[in-house]
Formats: sequence, C-alpha cells, structure tokens
Amino acid sequence: MTEWASVWLGVMAIALVVMAAIQVGLIVMGLRLVRQMSATLDGVRRDVKPLIDKAHAVADEAARATSLATMQIERVDRLLSATTERVDEAVGILQNAFAGPLRQGAAVVMAVRAIAGALRQWQDRRPSRSRRDEEDALFVG
Repeated sequence: MTEWASVWLGVMAIALVVMAAIQVGLIVMGLRLVRQMSATLDGVRRDVKPLIDKAHAVADEAARATSLATMQIERVDRLLSATTERVDEAVGILQNAFAGPLRQGAAVVMAVRAIAGALRQWQDRRPSRSRRDEEDALFVG
C-alpha cells in the first residue's frame, strides 16, 4: 500500500467516526425531545382533565335543567289547557242558564210591544167624538 492510500484510508475512517458521532448525537437529542414532549403532553393532560370533567358536569347539569324546564312547561301547558276547557264549559253553562230566559223575556217584551202597538193603531183608527163633530160642522149640505 502506498502512503497516499493509507492517508485516504485514515481520512475515510475519521469521516466515518465523525458521521457516526453526529448520528448518535442526533439520536440522543431526538430521544430527549421525545421525553420532553411526552412530559409536556402529560402535563397538558393533567391540566386539561379537570376542565374536561367540569365541562362534562356542566353539560350534565344543563341536560338535567333542560329536562326539568321541559317538564315544567308541559305541566303549565296541561294546566292552561284544563283551565281553558273549564272556562269554556262555565261560559257554556252561563250562556245556557241566561240566554234561554233572556230570549224568552225578549220574546215577551216584543209581544207586549206588539200588543201595545196594535192597541195604539186601533185607537188611532177609531174616530173620536170631537173629530166627528168637527167634520159635521164642515159639512155643507
């Protein structure tokens, strides 16, 4: 082997050792980075878990409150429907109780008016004595 071949072989060996050292350094740095990311992720999980639990609790309470509100609204709706029905029944009963006698009373009043009107017309048609005397005085014959 010539002297230059040994030099080049030494340069290649040194380059190989430098490349291996760089690769080992990168692997070590990568492992450290992975550990740090894992620790950070665990910290975030620890910090976020109570927030998620609270969000679940709030959602459960909101669902329960919505359910209770829906039940109350249905209860009020049933109450209003029943009240409306009873008011309608009461109005119908009052109409039947008062409308019939009022109609009968109105019919009686109309009959009395008709009789009174007929009597007035009958009196107006009957000639009175004073009119007859006046008519005789005007008669020329």
